[in-house]
Amino acid sequence: MQSQIRVLVVDDSPSQLALIVGLLRGAGDFEVVGTAADGRAAVAATIKLRPSVVAMDIHLPILDGYQATRQIMQHCPTPIVLFSSVSGDAGVRSMEALAAGALAVVPKPGGFGLPAIAAEHAQFISMLRLMSGVRVVTRHARRDPPATPVRPSVRLLEPTIRPEILVVAASTGGPGALKTFLEGLGSKFSLPILIVQHIARGFSPALQEWLDSVVPQPLGFAHTDESLVPGRAYLAPDDHHLFVSAPGKVSIAPTVPADRYSPSADRLFDSAARWYGPRAVGVIMTGMGDDGTRGMSAMRTAGAFTLGQDEATCVVYGMPRAAAEAGAVVRQLPLGGLAGAVLAALTPIGSL
Repeated sequence: MQSQIRVLVVDDSPSQLALIVGLLRGAGDFEVVGTAADGRAAVAATIKLRPSVVAMDIHLPILDGYQATRQIMQHCPTPIVLFSSVSGDAGVRSMEALAAGALAVVPKPGGFGLPAIAAEHAQFISMLRLMSGVRVVTRHARRDPPATPVRPSVRLLEPTIRPEILVVAASTGGPGALKTFLEGLGSKFSLPILIVQHIARGFSPALQEWLDSVVPQPLGFAHTDESLVPGRAYLAPDDHHLFVSAPGKVSIAPTVPADRYSPSADRLFDSAARWYGPRAVGVIMTGMGDDGTRGMSAMRTAGAFTLGQDEATCVVYGMPRAAAEAGAVVRQLPLGGLAGAVLAALTPIGSL
């Protein structure tokens, strides 16, 4: 018999706490090992009870979900799934908590009765199941300085044709990894940057607002048939794919229920291969699943320079592993080395 998933539930609302505990018990494969009503109690309960996963509201008294996440990841690394409203400070604070080590954020489960609510409950339960098996590591309390890109001492099979576009994909663990990577590229980075980040519906605005406030490049949502600006970063809005529509153009298209991933890394990478070929650079980062493998393979076939994040620095080594096993990446590097490798690809060969 499969062992039950041990869950600690954290919420300061008694009614919300009861709703979530009832959902978990009704699912059949969860054991609620404890509850807490504030962030400090959540940290203590995690250390004492050692749950498989923590389900935690972002808004909490004493310590909020971000502060509690930081302390849990310092003292007792545990998979954490946050639930939150999807707007304003709560959404941005959720992005900060993801960067501090939480694995995922989902909309706060609502009451019973409507079909949309049933789907929301199913998403919440599914996310807890998925994240309960993720291995997490200690995050230290010190605030690291902005990443300084390390230029490789030897060429890592960089392209002989100067790149003109950078395309990036990430999923679980991605917000923090994207922050590190974009910081490493610096404010003078000269290529347009197209980014696919898997995130729960409703949280894309918070992701855009947070990233735009912490990275050196201007970063916003892409629009249909928009001209690419050098040094600017583009994200897909909720329920849309992001892709190159022509040389120098980015576009978006609505997702459909049959899509495996929203937004799709494969679609972004395929479009870069089609319109830029060897003049593109692709980076695939931490994430669950295999989105991006097909598209990155197309980029390699077209002669693009492709990089994958290595296993040791991934929160989840799923997407980069699948791409590497398919032969789609030129080189796998630690998170801190990816920006340096991209910058080296822009350096004229005779200048080193």
